Amino acid sequence: MVYEWNVLRAIACLSIVLLHATTNTETMNGYIENPYYQFFRLLLCFATPTFILLSIIILAKRYQAELPPKFLWRRFQFVYIPFVVAGILYTTNATLHYDESFWDALYRHIILGDFSGWFVVTIFQLYILFFIIKKYQLSSVWLTPMLFTLGILYRTLVNLNVDFIIENANLVRLLFVGWLPYFVIAYLIGTYYQWVASNIIKYKFATLVFVILSASILAINYYLGATEITSKRLDMMLLIISITLCILAFGQIVPQLKIINLVSQYSFGIFLIHWLVQEYLVPYTAQIPSTFLQVLTLFLSSLIVCIFIIKIISFLPYSAYLIGKAHIKKPSQ
Repeated sequence: MVYEWNVLRAIACLSIVLLHATTNTETMNGYIENPYYQFFRLLLCFATPTFILLSIIILAKRYQAELPPKFLWRRFQFVYIPFVVAGILYTTNATLHYDESFWDALYRHIILGDFSGWFVVTIFQLYILFFIIKKYQLSSVWLTPMLFTLGILYRTLVNLNVDFIIENANLVRLLFVGWLPYFVIAYLIGTYYQWVASNIIKYKFATLVFVILSASILAINYYLGATEITSKRLDMMLLIISITLCILAFGQIVPQLKIINLVSQYSFGIFLIHWLVQEYLVPYTAQIPSTFLQVLTLFLSSLIVCIFIIKIISFLPYSAYLIGKAHIKKPSQ
């Protein structure tokens, strides 16, 4: 595995856990009237789109010539089935803890993706798109600008916040069309990864400036009243792309750390279950006097509990169908 990919995956994973630690702390204690706190939460929204971006980068880099046998089937087994299992877990929790109808909760979690693993539905749609492009050898010369334009138009429409879009927010978020700009960028980065990697490391400080400028644009818009905390904002696109390039650049030169590889290895399982773990921990962490310590404690404790749970599950038969394959170490040759 390319180490900078592990770095990007680990940072994205940690960021989404931290974001939801701020969200759950706020849910427990009430809205926090601090613009710096809220803007920090907005910055952390880069995480899930970055995870999606990285998934396509890896596919485009690995499968430039042809696809392996059972390409979609294997991803259905080890990506979508764990999503369904996690959805059933969240459904059971909603039924037992909140007295929600099991079937209503099942529909909400698995069909609408109304839990932290929702991104799996989007990624799987993009897998299908990638499969079609490779199977039929579609030319990126005309396809990529068309897909990018379609995605931008869709995102512009979504941000109009008309009644239909608001009422169907989960389905709108899941539909792959809104993620086409990220797909196109990731597809091009992955296809020409050697060239991209060598240039971003050469101009690594330029990528850092790109991050600062992107965050500044976001800050200005936030100050002017665009305070919605969501990754679907159009001005988040520059931040997501800049952070991705910056981490891929500096990830090539930072020392290899076991903690990075560990978090990367367990990231899929962490994404799936961390919200539920935080839900049960936050009543205790929310009693800590300082908001900073509340968030930090919830973040660290939920991360440790998730890793522990995933490690235990990894010893079970067919655990790859529960938490994916990344936790399984390949035997040495």
